[in-house]
Amino acid sequence: MGRIIAGLEIFNNACAAAAKVFVSIAVAVQIVIIFCGVLWRYFLRSPLTWTDEVATLLLVVIAFLGCYLALSQNRLARIELIISRFKGAANTAAYVVSELFSVVMLVCVVYFGFRLFLMPTSLNQRTSGMGIPLWIFYGLIPLMFGLCFIKTITKILQLLANAPSGAAGAAPERKKS
Repeated sequence: MGRIIAGLEIFNNACAAAAKVFVSIAVAVQIVIIFCGVLWRYFLRSPLTWTDEVATLLLVVIAFLGCYLALSQNRLARIELIISRFKGAANTAAYVVSELFSVVMLVCVVYFGFRLFLMPTSLNQRTSGMGIPLWIFYGLIPLMFGLCFIKTITKILQLLANAPSGAAGAAPERKKS
């Protein structure tokens, strides 16, 4: 099981590194585009009609990639009021159950996101200004939440591998921010 977890961690780390690069580029491009849009509109009196559309689409990319990054770095907001009350193996079991609820939700999002992606209207739809195919952005839904699914399964496997049977369980590491 250790080799499977190690392989999944390598995959998750590579995906997180790629997501960081894409988010960094998307944020930088979005800032430049919004700045240019404001400059052209208010100072040069010649608005660029495409800036709002591209900035909005970049925001979608940043949100989906950011969700995966937050999950992969254990920085997603979560309520631990109930889980923190358990100690030992019960704490580990509570974390596993919590992550299993997440898995169920992620499977639903991936399934319905994939169905949305494959709809003929989604495949043929384009943005109104620049004509960018929207299937690119609809495809991000199952892709990013599929990566979240893999990361969550990895966390569950790590919890189960690190939990001594019958003794005090190991709660997952929490990064302090």
